[in-house]
Amino acid sequence: MPSANNGLILGIDPGLASTGFALLSEPNLVLACSTVVTRPGRDGERLVAITAHLRRLLDDNPPGEASLEELFMGRNATSAVAVAQARGAILAVLEERGVPVFEYKPSQVKVILTGYGNADKAQIARMLAAQVKVPEGKLDEHARDAIAIALCHARSRRFTRAAIS
Repeated sequence: MPSANNGLILGIDPGLASTGFALLSEPNLVLACSTVVTRPGRDGERLVAITAHLRRLLDDNPPGEASLEELFMGRNATSAVAVAQARGAILAVLEERGVPVFEYKPSQVKVILTGYGNADKAQIARMLAAQVKVPEGKLDEHARDAIAIALCHARSRRFTRAAIS
């Protein structure tokens, strides 16, 4: 069972085609990040691949909390359904493991990281590079988004604690 006091935050950028994961240790150190890319095919197989990867991450480094991006309903309903399926499978695994989940709107993540709710991917990437120590190697946009979501939660949690004190 994870401990809320262990300081590890799992950030997840859910999607059926690609799901990004990042494990953040405060202060601002990315311990691991990855992206699960699934091949087009049966949705059930794709969800099993995503949840199997998530279970391995949770076994290796149980986080105290997890943070996910809220479902964004854009113009593409098919894409939204696929993301909703991935989110549901991910939420079920996190619940099964007793990991508290916190959700953030895309605009909240952008404001907390850049100060601007309509920041683009390049602005977010520059701010992340300046604010966190990431593992060596190239990051894809899904892993980068997962880092951003984890960092957003870490900062939101600090603000909440400061307001309560």
